[in-house]
Amino acid sequence: MSSETFLVDTTVWVLYFKGERSVEEMVRSLILEDRAVTTEIVILETLRGARSQREYDQLYRDLKALPLLPMDQAVWEESYKAGFRLKKAGLNVPMADVLIAVTAKRYDCALLHRDRHFSLIGDAIGLREVLI
Repeated sequence: MSSETFLVDTTVWVLYFKGERSVEEMVRSLILEDRAVTTEIVILETLRGARSQREYDQLYRDLKALPLLPMDQAVWEESYKAGFRLKKAGLNVPMADVLIAVTAKRYDCALLHRDRHFSLIGDAIGLREVLI
């Protein structure tokens, strides 16, 4: 069994909490194996989608229970460079996606996602990604 760690993107959490069976099984397995991690921007994006205070509170507890990959100064510095390179290459991707991708790369994690932007970013920065 692989011991690779996965930064789970917001797009996956949305599918997970909606109950998409294949996503649920994969994410649950990663959590139980201590192979799922998160970062601040993913928590922010996910919590923004909460429909009620109760849902917000539950999502907050669930996400904060995961190991956190801090968005430290090195992440920000590399994100500045990656954002510039991507724009110069004609790729206009959301800043949050750049930060998430760079965070995964910085901490040597694969990025688990369902977002076409990450494939573009991945090619540019050498990100290991798993599209589900």
